[in-house]
Amino acid sequence: MDLRCYESVVVFVPELDEKELEEQIQWVKSIIEKNGGEIVKVDNWGKRKLAYEIEKRKEGYYVLFLFRSSGDLVEELERNYRINNNVIRYLTVKRKESECEEKGEE
Repeated sequence: MDLRCYESVVVFVPELDEKELEEQIQWVKSIIEKNGGEIVKVDNWGKRKLAYEIEKRKEGYYVLFLFRSSGDLVEELERNYRINNNVIRYLTVKRKESECEEKGEE
């Protein structure tokens, strides 16, 4: 199976405390790993102001996940994002393979 490099940025609701946010991060990591993906990097950007109000919220927790996987995993991951009430927005994009290697060394 051919693994490609992907980056997924998830915005979680701002009401989460540190423990709950960590649980959400573990939840995403477990989906990636259970479906044959390989996590390269997880970067918690913290609470930030949203560009525009979403569901009456002005801020959210931004977390970046850099991982290798098949395209099927991306579909499964985004399906899970849609049914999780703690996810406000998400964006998953394919990255160059070299970016997965470079960022993994930081």
